[in-house]
Amino acid sequence: MVLSDANPFYLGTFLVYLLIVLAIGAWAYLRTETIDDFWVYGKELGPGLGTATYVAQFVSAVSVIGFIGAIYGDGYSVLTGIVFGLVLGTAALYFVVGRVRELDQITLPDIIADITGAEWSRPITATVLLGNAWAYLIMQLVGASLLVTTITGVPYRYMVWLIGGVFILYTVLGGLVSVAYTDLIQASIMVTTVAVVFAYFLVDLGGLGAINTQFAAVDSTNVAPLGDGTYTLFGLGASLIAFFGTTFTSQNQIILINATRNVRTAKAMLAASSFVLAIFYVLLVLVGAGTTVALVDAGLAVDNPDLAFPVLITEYLPTTIGTIIVLAVLSAILSTTDTYLHSTGVTTARDIYDYFDPDASDERLMRVSRLATIVFGITATAIAVDPPGTLIAIYEFRAILLTSAFLVPIYGALYLRGVPGTAVLAAMLVGTAIGVGWEALGNPLGVPATILAVVTGAALLGAGVAVRRRRPDVADRSGAP
Repeated sequence: MVLSDANPFYLGTFLVYLLIVLAIGAWAYLRTETIDDFWVYGKELGPGLGTATYVAQFVSAVSVIGFIGAIYGDGYSVLTGIVFGLVLGTAALYFVVGRVRELDQITLPDIIADITGAEWSRPITATVLLGNAWAYLIMQLVGASLLVTTITGVPYRYMVWLIGGVFILYTVLGGLVSVAYTDLIQASIMVTTVAVVFAYFLVDLGGLGAINTQFAAVDSTNVAPLGDGTYTLFGLGASLIAFFGTTFTSQNQIILINATRNVRTAKAMLAASSFVLAIFYVLLVLVGAGTTVALVDAGLAVDNPDLAFPVLITEYLPTTIGTIIVLAVLSAILSTTDTYLHSTGVTTARDIYDYFDPDASDERLMRVSRLATIVFGITATAIAVDPPGTLIAIYEFRAILLTSAFLVPIYGALYLRGVPGTAVLAAMLVGTAIGVGWEALGNPLGVPATILAVVTGAALLGAGVAVRRRRPDVADRSGAP
């Protein structure tokens, strides 16, 4: 596609949208006076704005482009293997949010340092979190650029830098204030649009029954809960654990929880978000089935699953519907990218810089946050020019990273008595090495990386508790009680 072939409605919609979010960023800059404003909205985030922000940052390029692409390739097994874990993770977070919020911290490394008594754990934990955020930023930039390149004709390599630059600029301007208010708009657009597209498919393809029948006719395994055998029950369990593990252990989740006014507000936010996300993802999966049927019927098969939804927009749907969808997908991508960009700045300033320079002024910490946001944004954009894999592949990698590093150690330290801080940190470090290393080796012996890492982490915690009980006179080197 060349630029002269671009649809002016899509290109115009894209440019106007970017201008709107930049204007919100400029407005938020005027409202951001303190470091608490920039990092955690002054800890005054209410349930309504919090719910919109949570939903918006949860739904990403992976959710819209990547999931629909995965359904195009693998059918409803994506719902079984991924979506259940994500939604269950949010629901489960409701039951631990009181403990998290009562610690009155800002970041996940703060919490780990609090429960282990080891301040030096902050920069170590922050390094893992920055790796996760960086991978997520790359995913969002790839998804956004694939979409906009497909619908506008602007070359991908230019579009990546344009989108990356806008993301960086408005996030740097207003911090969480910018993020919250842009997410309010973006969440509303996303949920409404997915419902509209689902309704369009019901009319255009003859109803839900007809969609499922045609979806099965394309490939009978499309409607099988475990697909064509790609998922085993063992692998399914590992997938659910991995995606469940990312919910509590994502830095942006912790920052958002700690930005709320109090525990009651945080619980209200999570309860409402779980309900909205459950409906949203069911509709999204059905839209994925409709996309597959529509493309096959129209003879518009694609080799790269990530291009399924963009091709549907440009080659199948009416321009009016397509323009609305463009806004929704851009909303999904922008809302998650700004959240992760913001968290990279907070993580770098709060958990690394502040650790090595505890006397740093608020002004200096804000400058470090903004500079880190720029650096991580630019480097992620550079990698996104030539991405290392599909959106789902990158997403699964960061799920394994987070779950292996944090799921067992953090939950264990929060709820088990007598867990030494050194055992928590050992489980975190060894779990990271095993999870990432085992995945890189291709999961030998058929054992999923997350299962091996979780079992290893649990064994290390158990060993730490046993040692402490047998030798209560031995002090914990971490400084934990």
